[in-house]
This record gives sequence, C-alpha cells and structure tokens, in this order.
Amino acid sequence: YQRRVRESCRELLLLVVMWAMGVVTFGSIMFYIEEDQDSDFNSILKACWWAVVTMSTVGYGDLVPKSVPGKLVGSVVVFLSMVFMALPMTIIVSKFSRAYEEMKEPNGMVNGVVEDHDVGSSSGGGGGTLSAANGNKTDVESGGNKATSTI
Repeated sequence: YQRRVRESCRELLLLVVMWAMGVVTFGSIMFYIEEDQDSDFNSILKACWWAVVTMSTVGYGDLVPKSVPGKLVGSVVVFLSMVFMALPMTIIVSKFSRAYEEMKEPNGMVNGVVEDHDVGSSSGGGGGTLSAANGNKTDVESGGNKATSTI
C-alpha cells in the first residue's frame, strides 16, 4: 500500500497543483467579474474560498455569483473541476488496482481463485485442482484432463 502511494506521488502532486492553479485563476476571475456587483466577493481571497468550495463540489452557498457572467464562470468552474479531479484519479485508481492484483498473486491466487496445478504429460494423463474460498468442489473434464474446482 505505501509503495503505491509513493508511486502515485507524481499524480497526486499533479492533482494538487492543477487544483491550486484553478483556485487562484478562477478566484481572481470571479473577483474581477463580481467586484462591480453588489456581492460578497470583496477580496480575491474570498473569491478563492468560493473557488475552493465550488471546485471541491461542496457548494456551501455562502458566496454566490449574482451577475450572468459570474454564473457562467461558476458553471465552467464546476465542469472543469470534475475534469481536473477525474484525470489524475483514473491513474491513481489504476495503480492501486494493479497493486491489489499483485498482492493476491504471491498467495497463489489468480483472478480470485487459488490455483494448484497437478498437470501430467501432454498426452492428457494428469489433472488439476482449482479451489476458491467458499469450499464447493466441481469436477471438470476437458480433453482427457480432469480438474477439480472449488467455487
């Protein structure tokens, strides 16, 4: 687990940097759009707080744009924040999924099934045993080879 977190540091850093850039950029844009309106966006820091809340899809509602351009920018921010979060997350989830599969392999598990091969010669004289966690056994014959599977 820790190895995968270390391997994902680059993607996590990318996520944080992209998110921070979005917060500062969209917070500043929203401040300049809403500064002439009668709104609560009276500083760039407050507008950045709005961007944090909006980009994290929490949406407290304590700061809301009142102008039409501000509402349009808010809609763009919500859409882009989902894209910003989704791209690095797919890479991170993929790495953790691969780590889970690798974690199962040393125990002899392949695709959730413990595999114990006892296969004879190529003439078909041997058999194999497959067993799974719940303990039900099934015999399967194919081309002279017999396999017992526990499912």
